[in-house]
Amino acid sequence: MNANQCRQRLSELLQAQIGRIANANEYLLTIKSAIAENRLENLQQTLTSPQLAIEDIEQLEQQRYQLLETCGFGKDSNGLEKCIAWCDDDQNQLSELYQQLIKNLFDLRHSIQINSLLVNKGQERVRRSIGILTGTTATGSCKTYSEKGQAVDPAGRRDIAIA
Repeated sequence: MNANQCRQRLSELLQAQIGRIANANEYLLTIKSAIAENRLENLQQTLTSPQLAIEDIEQLEQQRYQLLETCGFGKDSNGLEKCIAWCDDDQNQLSELYQQLIKNLFDLRHSIQINSLLVNKGQERVRRSIGILTGTTATGSCKTYSEKGQAVDPAGRRDIAIA
């Protein structure tokens, strides 16, 4: 494979990865906003049509590895940089695409982290609410109050309907 063929194929792969990652990031941002604003209908609608094409992104990554091996370069980022230096044109199109790919990957990682924090926060809120309703905490030992306002052990707690 010559430098022009390598440049063409690598450009196609990088553009496809950039597009898929951007779509995945938009999907996660939509989920984040639905969670943050507590819009359950929008969240359910978004989750019924998943657009997180992780398999596609991984498949494109594998195709890029195969291209690098075919051209005689390593699969790691160092090999990719050497390949770009070998086959990129004077306009540095591949270098720019690679930088955009890295930026999109960082944005995707950030979105995943934010969504994870929001989900954990929501789970903690649910746990606290259940603890309040049942009179227990995550450890299972929490005191409740009697009719007279005195603290009692959970074993002696009253039914919530009576309280």
